[in-house]
Amino acid sequence: MLGNLLSVGDVLLCAWLATHTWFAQSCPSSCDCFNEVKVFCSNESMAEIPNDIPINASELMFLETSIVSVGNTIFRGHSGLKKLVFLNNKIQYIQCLAFYWLPHLTDLEITGNPISELDSRLFNTLTELRKLIITYNNINVLQYGLFRHSSSLEILALQGNNISIIRSGVFFNLKNLLELNLASNKISEIPVHLFSPLRHLKVLKMNNNRISKLTPGTFDNLGELAELFLNGNLFTEIPSNIFQNLNSLKKLSLMCNSIQVLSNQVFSTLSNLTVLTLGRNQLEDLPVGLFDAMPNLIMLSMDQNRLSAIPEGIFSNLVNVQKLVLSSNQIVELQKNTLNGLESLTHLYLGNNTLSFLDNDLFNNMDTLHTITLYHNKLTMLPEGILNPLYNMVSLGLHSNPWVCDCHLNYLMKWIKENQDLIQVSEIYCATPQPLQGKTISLLKKQELGCPLTNIITEIPSFITVKGKASTVPDVENVPVSPCTYYSTTNGTMGLSCELMVCSSINVQVSILQESQSEAFNHSASNRWLNQPHCAITKVNVTITTT
Repeated sequence: MLGNLLSVGDVLLCAWLATHTWFAQSCPSSCDCFNEVKVFCSNESMAEIPNDIPINASELMFLETSIVSVGNTIFRGHSGLKKLVFLNNKIQYIQCLAFYWLPHLTDLEITGNPISELDSRLFNTLTELRKLIITYNNINVLQYGLFRHSSSLEILALQGNNISIIRSGVFFNLKNLLELNLASNKISEIPVHLFSPLRHLKVLKMNNNRISKLTPGTFDNLGELAELFLNGNLFTEIPSNIFQNLNSLKKLSLMCNSIQVLSNQVFSTLSNLTVLTLGRNQLEDLPVGLFDAMPNLIMLSMDQNRLSAIPEGIFSNLVNVQKLVLSSNQIVELQKNTLNGLESLTHLYLGNNTLSFLDNDLFNNMDTLHTITLYHNKLTMLPEGILNPLYNMVSLGLHSNPWVCDCHLNYLMKWIKENQDLIQVSEIYCATPQPLQGKTISLLKKQELGCPLTNIITEIPSFITVKGKASTVPDVENVPVSPCTYYSTTNGTMGLSCELMVCSSINVQVSILQESQSEAFNHSASNRWLNQPHCAITKVNVTITTT
């Protein structure tokens, strides 16, 4: 009995081994088979699809082979195939019934092939197809009816082809489509009703084409659209009502066009927008109210335009914006209220403008701001206190400005010395005056800026008089105090003038201490310059000149 059981077990084991050995042995010689269901074929010498592909394969990929065509019957008997990929092959032609035998296919990709045309019947039996990727081929036209039986399709990617014409109605049955990518083609015109059937579309990419005009009504049925990419086209203007029904839109890219003017109503219905890119256009002005209807905006980019001024209050409703990009424009100045409303701002990019003036209250109430770029402008100084509200600062770009190293730079010099970890100190140096040209600001001494003495001496002692000498001894009583006055000139001369009660002689002591020396040089002079028998008020002037 035991022997019989062992015989049955041996039979079952042999059967199992035979089955798996058969699968391994049935894998085409130029392919690799995994988990009994995945087949990967990558061999440049492979000129046609093998006939011995395992019948139970569910995923099949051809990568960088020399396959030129796909015939009508090659996939007969492979109805279990779910995913089919042709990546970087040499396919020029796919017969109209090539996919007829694959009714359960859900994922099809044809990328990087020289094929230029798709038969309108090619996808007729692929009723379960969810994802269709036909990218970076040479497709130049989408045949009417190509997607007539693709109602289950959710993702359709057609970018990187040579499509120049899209006929109206080509997408008419794609009622469940969520994402459509037509980027990087040669499309010059969008039929006004092209997208009307795509009521559940979430993402639409039309970037990097040759579209010069948008017709009102083009996007009217896309009420669920969340992302719209129109960058890299040839627009010079945007109709004021083109986005009026896009109430769900969160991301809008209009950068890299030639837009010269925007209506203040063009974004008026985009209350859910979080990202807006307008960079690399030809905008010269921003109309008041342009951004008033976008309280949820988080990122706004307007770099590389021709803006020379930013209207005060233009950002007043953008309370959630965290990143504002205004670099590479022609902005000359920023007034006190320019940034009002940007209470959540963390990143501000103002580099490569012509800024020569910043109001000292510009950053008031902007304590969330931690990154600012001001490099490559025409700033000669920063007004006193302008950076004081920015106690969360992490990075400040100041290089490549014509800094004038006079007393007006004292505030910035002090700030740089106290915050050297926030900036690249070696790149911030004097442009003028000539003696300081090229000198790193962080290495300057205060006196090198030529500031008035009032900015250097914080306390001058009052002199009192004692018989026979001038003194500063504070504990002598009943002696009149004679204050001193002082002055300075822009060439570095400092003067001190005192009226003293002198009864005999004057003793003058000068102490000079350089920061690089540990000891002071002292010079004392005591001479009987005055020889008088009685005390008298005497005026003493001291002049110090540096060379």
